[in-house]
Amino acid sequence: MAFLASHSHHSPFWAHLALLSPFEISDPSSPRWTEHLSKEEVEEFSAPQKVSSCSNLFLSRTASISHATHSNEHPQVIGSHSRPPLKSQRNFSTQPFQYMRTTRPDSLRFVQRHIVFLLTCTTISTSFSLRTTPLLVDLLSSLIVDDGAFNQQSAPTPVPSPQPNMSLPELKTLYRTDAYKAKGTRSSIGITGYLEQYANFADLKQFYSIFHPPALKSALHVGLINGAIGSRNISEAGIEANLDVQFAGGVSYPVKQIFYSTYGRGQNTNQSISYEDNGNEPYDVFLTYLRKKTKDLPQVLTTSYGEDENTVPINYARRVCKLYAALGTRGVSALHASGDGGVGRMGETGACFTPNRFVPIFPGGCPYVTTVGATYQIPETTVRFSGGRFSDYFPRPWYQHHAVPRYLKTLGSTYEGLFNKNGGAYPDVAAQGYRYFIVYQGKVIRVSGTSASTPTFAAIIALLNDALLSKGRRPLGFLNPWIYTLKSGVLNDITTGSNPGCGTTGFNATRGWDPATGFGTPDLPRLLKALKL
Repeated sequence: MAFLASHSHHSPFWAHLALLSPFEISDPSSPRWTEHLSKEEVEEFSAPQKVSSCSNLFLSRTASISHATHSNEHPQVIGSHSRPPLKSQRNFSTQPFQYMRTTRPDSLRFVQRHIVFLLTCTTISTSFSLRTTPLLVDLLSSLIVDDGAFNQQSAPTPVPSPQPNMSLPELKTLYRTDAYKAKGTRSSIGITGYLEQYANFADLKQFYSIFHPPALKSALHVGLINGAIGSRNISEAGIEANLDVQFAGGVSYPVKQIFYSTYGRGQNTNQSISYEDNGNEPYDVFLTYLRKKTKDLPQVLTTSYGEDENTVPINYARRVCKLYAALGTRGVSALHASGDGGVGRMGETGACFTPNRFVPIFPGGCPYVTTVGATYQIPETTVRFSGGRFSDYFPRPWYQHHAVPRYLKTLGSTYEGLFNKNGGAYPDVAAQGYRYFIVYQGKVIRVSGTSASTPTFAAIIALLNDALLSKGRRPLGFLNPWIYTLKSGVLNDITTGSNPGCGTTGFNATRGWDPATGFGTPDLPRLLKALKL
């Protein structure tokens, strides 16, 4: 919207709008980097004025903007019934608009009064329903579980050679997390739980007693949302929930850990499907709960759930993505698993749609989350199930405009027509995701998946936030613009392996960013140095 910016440099409204821009707040080259907002500030500048609902016809005729229905609801329901704002497409991963240049002062002043910020996204149509697939919950499909032949008397000794299993001590050694001793006074990490997944306290204590005794004195805080209940006994423990809290807490100790269990299901295109058979996660319920909080937001949020992107109505997907954007402006780093199907469908490794086409997932393709792929072995290589694809819903965001085309150039015409070359690409980063030792119902078992790599990477971000906060600095918030500007060598670049599926060998890992492992895996001392800590 160059025509607006060129006429509004001295407007108080635009001064505030610039302050609120997720690009400004998240751009490490900006003086406003990490100047996160309060709930009240987000609501003040995102709520449309009442007259805006009467202004759509004017806007569509003056600026060639398609008709939108703006919400007059309370600001607490940010963005539930509105269109993307007039903002550069690089700042908001929206579909492009065609703008009509005008020099009419009355038009410019009118538009200035009614532009809304950030979450005023595409109208949500209640005529659509959701059909999704759980990412890593079904023990017989997507979550890889096997017996853990393990002596519980002592943790395995880390070994610098290829090996099939990964324990907490090995992981911490690999990523050098003991190079920083966290204070744990202000930093926090949130772990999401859906589909009646409960973290069990007894299992967590047993895990710590085996793998990280110092953490035995830590507490797991629990948030129960939408009528959820906690795990009352060990038989109700969830493998996904246990995996997430054990490794998020084990890596980030003594950072405050909050497990959020959200009851319910998302909508489903099959209106007659039973509740028990519906695997849709109610992202909007949980994210709206967080958005309403005035304080005590976790600075990091890790989520190990998702569904095939094309099973989610695009308007709903955009709404959820904008809720993530709002949390980013408030200082929350949201990390999502990239899925376990390689370039194929989730839960059906290698499977495709007909005609053959790579299958992006949601919310992994949302440009306001940091998506995590998976590696295995030491030295690290891509594990074949690591999800990596290109979104069909969200165009390539501004921060990917250099890294992704560079990879596509090396790919050439390979897989032509199987994916959207202009779509937002993922994963952004990766971490170990194969055969993690966890405690489940009192027994040590092994689990694999990007639901293992995601809480691991999120925990390391929590350690970075702890270091920043201890120095009087602000948490990182939305991570991707920072990640995409990191110098080569800060992350462990993974250059071998691929993520097969759809009858192909998938995308190969290569030097720099790639859609198998992103920019690579974490190294805490180098990340601290990159932040001048």
